[in-house]
Amino acid sequence: MKKLVSLFLVLALALGMMSFASAEDGWVTLRVETYDRDTPGFDVTDCWQLKYAQENFGDPNKIKLEFISYARWTENDLLVNDMAGGTAPDLCMTYNAPVQQFINDGGLRPLDDLLNEYGPDLKAFIGEELLSYGQSDQDGDGVKEQWFIPARRMSVANVGNFIRKDWLEKLNMEKPTNIAELTEYLRQAKAQNLGGENTIPFSFGIFAQDPMFNVRRITDAFVDFNQVTEEDWFALAHNPEMLPGAREGFRWLNTLYHEELLPEGFATNDDLATDTALTQGYTGFFSQQPDQPWRDDKNYEVELEKAVPGASWETVNPFLNESLGKHLHDVYSANGLSIIIPKTTSDEAAVAAMKYLNWMAIPENMFMLQNGIEGINYGRLTEDGIPTDVVNTENVPNDHKMHAGDICFIANGLCFFDDVKNAAALALKFTGYEDEVRDSYVDAMTDTWTQIAFTTEVEAATDYDATVKSKQAEFLAAVISCDADQFDAVFDAGIEEIKTVGATEMIEGFRAAYQAGTYRGTFPGAK
Repeated sequence: MKKLVSLFLVLALALGMMSFASAEDGWVTLRVETYDRDTPGFDVTDCWQLKYAQENFGDPNKIKLEFISYARWTENDLLVNDMAGGTAPDLCMTYNAPVQQFINDGGLRPLDDLLNEYGPDLKAFIGEELLSYGQSDQDGDGVKEQWFIPARRMSVANVGNFIRKDWLEKLNMEKPTNIAELTEYLRQAKAQNLGGENTIPFSFGIFAQDPMFNVRRITDAFVDFNQVTEEDWFALAHNPEMLPGAREGFRWLNTLYHEELLPEGFATNDDLATDTALTQGYTGFFSQQPDQPWRDDKNYEVELEKAVPGASWETVNPFLNESLGKHLHDVYSANGLSIIIPKTTSDEAAVAAMKYLNWMAIPENMFMLQNGIEGINYGRLTEDGIPTDVVNTENVPNDHKMHAGDICFIANGLCFFDDVKNAAALALKFTGYEDEVRDSYVDAMTDTWTQIAFTTEVEAATDYDATVKSKQAEFLAAVISCDADQFDAVFDAGIEEIKTVGATEMIEGFRAAYQAGTYRGTFPGAK
């Protein structure tokens, strides 16, 4: 595939850098890739959003916009073929196509000059950190160039923490803000059997596919960032159990286990038992996605209200890291789909493409492309200016049907240029629980650090990651359940076993990747 793409790209470029731009009467044609999702009555090549963009962007700039339809679920193959044949649209977007291969094969335009001259609002919207995801040093001169624009994922929140509001009221307690307060809450809940005979205050289990995934938000609260360098943070990307201070986080879990504040069968990760405990009122604290209690798929809140009248979940932030004074939350990388300008795009069309992206990034333009018209696409605006009573697409007249993400593709998700408003917009679909969901998203975006990734393959991770994760699961089960006086010995032995099955090689590989600058993510201990 790679050789085939390379060959076609060379042929396409050799055929004269074919362009679809037209300079007739000073106008330029800009062909923009869009997705067809087979929505009944919606023609993406002749939709309301195209007409709005043409009238408000195209006409004033003498740019004729054409939307080129790609089937959403085959866009990868379609774009690869069109890039190879030199017929790709002037401005393309993709979730799955091999963008790095396009770069390596010389198939894309570098975007630095275009972005600096024609994209000031786009740069401000995407941000320097996120723009770096589209940069690489292809010619080896030590300077990274901008090869693609990463769309900005609007909701990067990963985890929320939830506590029983009714239990706090019964205990006459405020919401815990640190580990000590959370521990006292859990102990009092157990002592007073607030969940009845089956009271297990803290819902906790081992996620076998990635055992440290639902643990590091706890152990990160114990990490001593005075002893952690940025390089160590990235080198231990898959081994947070080895960070200085993390041991005490596992010791805390061990203490909770022996005080019967954790489920006895935590190591089996029994989803049915967990769901039952949460919905029947046995449990007083848990962590999952920021909107999980109010989702239809589990109905933790609704079913709890049925089982225990007056019971409810609310968001809480108890995992305070004392060395930083922060309630750390890991979040997903903000990079969404990749936006590219093929090398075959003419100079005029490339300028038009960057101008179009920049126009999208202006708040009033993004609002219209994402939300449509009041009274047609939505009922009214809230006091904060957020559309509510959104009309289902099938009930919108065909000439006003739209798809926000596929047309305003610099943003993956609704954007209102304010974190609180964005959270409120996410919450609107949870009828009756909008305030609770909004508050949870706000908490989940407090003191965030972006999850770690690497832009080049770390061979040791490919070779050993599965084995290391399996050993980490055994380690977790052992250190949490062992006798307290054996904890340190069990912990040290477990760490050595994890190292011997490949973690040492992975740590060395990640350290080398960090030193080479081929890493992504943020270090929460940065001063």
